[in-house]
Amino acid sequence: MSSDDWYRNEDWNESIEDHFYSKLKRARKQRDQYLVIQALTLTDKHPKVSLRLVDEYFESRKDQFDDVRALLAKANAFMALGDLEGCIVTYKKILQREIEFPKHQTGAYLDYPYLVATQKIENEFANALDVLNENVDRPTFPLDYYKWHASKAIISNDGSEATKALDAAKVKRSGFRFHQDIGLVGNEHEKTIKQLCKIST
Repeated sequence: MSSDDWYRNEDWNESIEDHFYSKLKRARKQRDQYLVIQALTLTDKHPKVSLRLVDEYFESRKDQFDDVRALLAKANAFMALGDLEGCIVTYKKILQREIEFPKHQTGAYLDYPYLVATQKIENEFANALDVLNENVDRPTFPLDYYKWHASKAIISNDGSEATKALDAAKVKRSGFRFHQDIGLVGNEHEKTIKQLCKIST
């Protein structure tokens, strides 16, 4: 890792933390951004550290510019910890912030309904469908279309939507000239794809 990547640590221990904070103390203008980037980088391997960094960001931030990304780190950390309720609450906060700051967009409009659908959180079904319908024009990549249609299919038990999701899952090239493998449906969705196959028949 280069000296410029001190805020992108993929692992975390006492010495790394000491080094991070020694650098952070000298960072004035971009301190908020460095905290958020480090929190985002640690969500999978060290979710509790990520949550602590997010809390520190909100306690000390100078403005709201990085709020959406900080909340995304929080949602990802809750997901890694298996805290679905915390994840749902945070996704809703992200969606609200995106309304307030439309230039700051994330994939929460897809990740929230997809989580609700695949985990069968029935009391969130109606709101998840509203979010999908409000963002019908946003999907770009095959994975986006897959999540959009898969969520609708599972929530509404809709065979037509399931077929559209399965079609998106079969796409092997993104259509982008220099990034043919970006935004494709990965093997981690295999279980949900099997469920969609049953709905489509």
